[in-house]
Amino acid sequence: MDSEIEITSEIAECVGLWLAEGDSKTLREITFTNNCFPLVKFFANKIEEIFVDSNLRPRIYVYSAKKVSIQIPMNYRINYYSDKRARYPYFLFRVSSVKVVRQWKNLIEVVKYNKKFYTSILRGFFAGEGNIKGGIHSVRAIRIAQGKPNKFIERILKYHGISYRFSYHERAYVITGKWNWDILANIKIADLHPLKKEKFWRLYNSYKEIHYPGNWLRNNILKLLEKPYSSLSLSKRFNRSQARIQDILIPLKKEGIVQSFNVRSKSYWIKSDQNKIIISKIKEKYLKSLKRKEKSTAELAKEIGVCWKAAYRRLTELQKLNLVIQNLTGTWKLLSSDKEVIIL
Repeated sequence: MDSEIEITSEIAECVGLWLAEGDSKTLREITFTNNCFPLVKFFANKIEEIFVDSNLRPRIYVYSAKKVSIQIPMNYRINYYSDKRARYPYFLFRVSSVKVVRQWKNLIEVVKYNKKFYTSILRGFFAGEGNIKGGIHSVRAIRIAQGKPNKFIERILKYHGISYRFSYHERAYVITGKWNWDILANIKIADLHPLKKEKFWRLYNSYKEIHYPGNWLRNNILKLLEKPYSSLSLSKRFNRSQARIQDILIPLKKEGIVQSFNVRSKSYWIKSDQNKIIISKIKEKYLKSLKRKEKSTAELAKEIGVCWKAAYRRLTELQKLNLVIQNLTGTWKLLSSDKEVIIL
């Protein structure tokens, strides 16, 4: 395996699949078992892509109650076995190599501890261990089967702001509530598995009313606002209208809990206690210029290539943020600030 391999979302999905359905104990083989052949094919293709120079000899084992010779559209050695317990045929992909197994497990550790892959890992894990329940009284539940609590899966769920409970009776994480379904729909939790995908979207689209617990939206918006977000990005994240998001943000601003900063005709919001100022790249040019020496409005306008009025507007906006000040002589001076300046 090339040590410089680019880890894609698809590779991270395969890590999730393997964490759910692979054999983590063996030191000599990479195996993956599932009754959904498209998943097995997807996993097999990615393993071959990752270890393209390793002279792999993949095999597929097909298990069914009556040892059915199912046609497999892959150029592998196919072995057929009988398993009387199998309600449906299932498939086991296998490659044998101590070296490849070691490299694969090293890659898994890299992916697991990088938060940018959490969404892809969760999609893969759900394709392997997830199921969807739609019962009487409009009960809709997402379940992730686990024999006991899994700290890593809990960390991913918390990262996405998903509330859950672990049921020892069901041996699974149980996720309910439209607000959680909205988040899971946004990250396409079930799209890797064709049957689960169809059932997820059918049940999700059957929701008629949204019932959020008290202050759920407000509290979850505040969790995100340790970093800057526009109201549009928040509306997409929570699947709510911008007007509804503004209904939350404006009272928070009046209470002094959040601040807004205008950047290129957009308002970006952030919690006040983060002690940060958000400005555009254009305004950054003024700050960089004034860092070298004090200058007049005309000098700055000429340097940046704008008219005098445009330069003056930007400078007065920076003055309101206490980043610059105009001297009695008319020149502008850079002020020191204890706040971190974020450039967007």
